[in-house]
Amino acid sequence: MKNLKSIKSVIRLKIRSWHLSELRFTLVVIFVTISIVTGCKRLIEVDLPIDRTTNETVFANTSTAVAAMNGVYSPIAANLPYVGDNGLSIRSAVMADELGTTIPEVILEYSNSYTGQDGWNLWILSYKETIYRINSILENISRSTTLPDRTKRILTGEAKFSRAWIYFYLTNLYGDVPLVMTTDFKINASISRSPQEEIYGQIQQDLIDAQDLLVDEYLDKDLAPTMERIRPNRAAATSLLARVYLYKGKWQEAETEATKIINNNNFELQTDLDQVFLKNSTESIWQLQPNILNNDSKNTPDGRYLINAFGGNPIFFPSTHLLEAFEADDQRRNKWITTSPSGTLIIYKYKQGWGTIDQMEYTTVLRLAEQYLIRAEARAQQNKLTGPNSAETDLNTIRNRAGLSNTHAATKEDLVNAIQKERQVELFLEWGDRWFNLKRLGKINDIMSIVTPKKGGTWMPYKALVPIPYSEFNFNPALRGHQNPGYQEQP
Repeated sequence: MKNLKSIKSVIRLKIRSWHLSELRFTLVVIFVTISIVTGCKRLIEVDLPIDRTTNETVFANTSTAVAAMNGVYSPIAANLPYVGDNGLSIRSAVMADELGTTIPEVILEYSNSYTGQDGWNLWILSYKETIYRINSILENISRSTTLPDRTKRILTGEAKFSRAWIYFYLTNLYGDVPLVMTTDFKINASISRSPQEEIYGQIQQDLIDAQDLLVDEYLDKDLAPTMERIRPNRAAATSLLARVYLYKGKWQEAETEATKIINNNNFELQTDLDQVFLKNSTESIWQLQPNILNNDSKNTPDGRYLINAFGGNPIFFPSTHLLEAFEADDQRRNKWITTSPSGTLIIYKYKQGWGTIDQMEYTTVLRLAEQYLIRAEARAQQNKLTGPNSAETDLNTIRNRAGLSNTHAATKEDLVNAIQKERQVELFLEWGDRWFNLKRLGKINDIMSIVTPKKGGTWMPYKALVPIPYSEFNFNPALRGHQNPGYQEQP
């Protein structure tokens, strides 16, 4: 096992140090098989010999093909830049108006003072590892002559969903991004940025395909039904598609997709707010299972940093701006924010921090409450304001669960504003929701011009996008001259 971990580390470093054009599928398969053996035994329980590194072998049967797909999920569940102190939820909350910090390592994000040198490695790891693996899996599944048709359909659906999910975050952080759809290094070596509209078009198509290919049940490593909600299913694709339609202003489509989830008997809002983020919660639509063999904590990476990083004092705390957003008697303020033993307020959605023994929580990626808020906004935009099947009823469902009375908003403008306020106090620190919605609604300059000076920085509109890392301009000539406005391409 120690030798396997050493090999894994070497290959991981190799892959991270190479440009996308220099990656080869064989190395990706080596990484996938070794990371499976060492890092996700509970999820997969498939031991693949190291010398079985060809695509023909890996995609010869269901167990090894599923294991390859799990090699996409395992790093996302355990590693930066997706989860943890430099993950999507925490870093975007620090950038926005949700979270303060006591550590200098994230001061550039906190003060909105990014440079290309400090660029988020989400770009690097997404392209050099995650997207490449997904495209490799899609290509090799389509070429396989031995995989059962059901396996092909499900894994193709999972891969397309995963690619859409990654691109959703890339385009909302960076704007126009390269749309990489192949493993052909000759193409990828000089691929330029595609307009965001094209990125969204591909995201939408991947999710529509995933809806058709995936099944309603949650599946395990053998693709048999399970109670674990850690493999994306049709509902996960539908949930993300509802969000995409909302972001693109396709109100009827957003309402339709969100309604599919709300009417799905697999999902139910938790009446007890302490139960929302437990593993396999009835509210969860898709969760990530923490990679417990690679983490000293058996629960979520976000929880370990938000509660008691490595057993010490909290290093992040809720901002005044967030605290002031809660109404009196809002039980989310009481249940999801608490005081640590050191007297510091902390985010307490995940309640298991560093050094916990039992695995009680999974990282929640998609959940039912968001679908109510998506449908509420979509209905408001269609002037379905009050009465049965209206924006008002959906909004009140979320408010009442939090112990609040019905909304007093009645006009379209007031309801849309009330729904956004509800998103702020319901979905805080969840996968960049606040940051992305401030941009989507055209409010980011108004909010951040007030907040950023309080954090020691200066807000400029170009900072709504983060910079492409300097290193990418050396590797890909097609990117040169196309850094996001306001940022340099070299130190």
